[in-house]
Amino acid sequence: MYSIPDHLVKPLKYAAILAGIVVVIISVNESYKYLYYKLPPTLVNVSVKYLPASPCRKDTPMYMLIINDSYRSVVSTSFILTVKVDEASENLIPLLAGNYSSDVLIKPGESHEGCWSYPKLYNNKHAPESLIYSVKRQSIKFAD
Repeated sequence: MYSIPDHLVKPLKYAAILAGIVVVIISVNESYKYLYYKLPPTLVNVSVKYLPASPCRKDTPMYMLIINDSYRSVVSTSFILTVKVDEASENLIPLLAGNYSSDVLIKPGESHEGCWSYPKLYNNKHAPESLIYSVKRQSIKFAD
């Protein structure tokens, strides 16, 4: 059987240790990138409600609240607002302007709220307060 010469044993041990350290560094780096770039968007919550009274006014009854529970500052948030007649309904009422955006810097642990005018809905025979508003395709851009 072949044996490793004595003068190569020590360098091979160091090479194995060095290779192990490199694998650990790569693993830590990939884990960090996953935590930094993948998880934070789930920690940013956007909600939209119809509120014709406080804090909104009658002419701007759509209330938006963005809560940043991530550890990074949010530079921009965009989403599509959908409207349903009731929870069981599969049919969405199409919006005239479906893509909304907020270009406000929101620091970690802070929130941003705003009001805007009611969007024009096609074929809507329901009162705005009886509809269910939800946010879809939320896109978050973070400051790097």
